[in-house]
Amino acid sequence: MVRRPVSHSRPLAPGRPAPGRAALAWLLALAWALAPVPCAGAAEVVDPNALKADMLCNMAKFVQWPEPIMTQNRGQLVVAVLGEDDLAAAIASVLSSRTVNGKPVFIRFARRVQDVRGCQIVYIAGSELSHQSEIVGALRGTPTLTLADVDGFASRGGMVNFTGAAPNVRFEICLARTEAAGLKISSRLLSLAHVVAPTP
Repeated sequence: MVRRPVSHSRPLAPGRPAPGRAALAWLLALAWALAPVPCAGAAEVVDPNALKADMLCNMAKFVQWPEPIMTQNRGQLVVAVLGEDDLAAAIASVLSSRTVNGKPVFIRFARRVQDVRGCQIVYIAGSELSHQSEIVGALRGTPTLTLADVDGFASRGGMVNFTGAAPNVRFEICLARTEAAGLKISSRLLSLAHVVAPTP
């Protein structure tokens, strides 16, 4: 079920080498048995936003949240989309019909950081990146995985960001911040990520 947007006025270790294409395909196949990514020169064109939305769904399968937030959300995985962009629309479209480890996914649209509290995942869309510091600051200390589609987000205050272009999309994770938030990331997911250290 997808909720309509809420109407509000806007008020570690050193990085590892990026995983190869085969490793990324392994993650996708393991989680959802997705079709193989078309090779170069194939007629089919990869939709980068759909690919990233699928990857987010796969990542969530390898993240463990504290039990209290799962109880609070009645066993649902609540994914907040803060702001608007093409990936936000793809996340809503793809994840609203999925389950993660047997848990239904609920999409919450929001325009203010106050409206995303209590969610397990928050995607910060391009329209809100100018408020990145305020958003991650407001969510610091909560068991919320923060994600954006901009290089360097994971090292500069966030937790996860996509990098690269389809079909060779990769992702970065700031393990220090996920651990501080009480999130447990599977070693399988970390083996495919570029783990980055937080910058001051």
